[in-house]
Amino acid sequence: MLTRRGIHGRARVAAVPLRAVAVLLLALALVAGCDPATPTSGPSASSASRPSTVATASPKPGATSSASATKSPSASPSPTAPVIVGAVQAACPGHATTPHRGSVIGGQSRNWAGYIVGATKGRVTCVEGTWSQPRVRCPASGQTSVAIWVGIDGSSAIGSLPDASATLAQTGTSGQCVNGEAQYNAWYEFLPDLRHMAQLHVPVSAGDKIWAQVRWFGKGKFVATVINLTKLVGDSQAWTLRLAPLLTAEWIVEEPALNCSSGTCQFVTLARFGTVRLNGAVTVSGSRYKIYAIPFPYLRTSINRSGKNLAVPSSLSSRGFTVTWKSS
Repeated sequence: MLTRRGIHGRARVAAVPLRAVAVLLLALALVAGCDPATPTSGPSASSASRPSTVATASPKPGATSSASATKSPSASPSPTAPVIVGAVQAACPGHATTPHRGSVIGGQSRNWAGYIVGATKGRVTCVEGTWSQPRVRCPASGQTSVAIWVGIDGSSAIGSLPDASATLAQTGTSGQCVNGEAQYNAWYEFLPDLRHMAQLHVPVSAGDKIWAQVRWFGKGKFVATVINLTKLVGDSQAWTLRLAPLLTAEWIVEEPALNCSSGTCQFVTLARFGTVRLNGAVTVSGSRYKIYAIPFPYLRTSINRSGKNLAVPSSLSSRGFTVTWKSS
């Protein structure tokens, strides 16, 4: 199975200030065992590995995390909310705020496409996102894969972004093709403790509306939740990462990778997913911000290898942003 490490493996990211011509190659530190800095997370027909380009969680030498898997704490659903089996949809908390957007720099990753936001002040305690599961177009043979997720931490210091590479808490969905057959699932991963994608009990089909959230409850405890809003079925998983820096939030489309233990990652061919739109919000030190109006620096990254764009994100708007498949 594909391992999440591939996606979280280290890779190099080129950061380019918007409206500038110069391109700055930035090295990102990812999860142990992968290339220099690249986000790594993502589902795959087997088990997704870490992205290899932008922010990946690389455990720091000597650091240890205590991991414990338990079900998430219960929350009270809204009286008017639809009944969802298996989980509760509770939005990221905080006083709604709509400040001016922080600066945005452009970058290139080996396997992450989307946006990363760095909290230069305060702590990131919740991130959520919504998308419609894109249909993957499958070749007659071979394997292709794409992962869509939200997460807290995992990014290295890029431009004005703080270093949050010690841990990565993430959850989302994946679509993969195995010998001409499309498969979809929901998953979670907590790095560095859990170095592979673990399945959530949520059925996923192409076209389903997905809501995903990673939330910190204090003392290192995180809860990852995915809810299929079309089928009204969800699932959650709790985990403890005591060393989490709580400094970055991510909304990412990723190309999973295979085993990165040798220091290099072998990427699974990026599935042809068309275009997917992500929207969402984040809580930083008690304030809730919509994805398009966060007063902290952003990194917008495309998947690019050998000078070839594989997936490219759009600009931000009140509807979030899109990521479009370009090549495999």
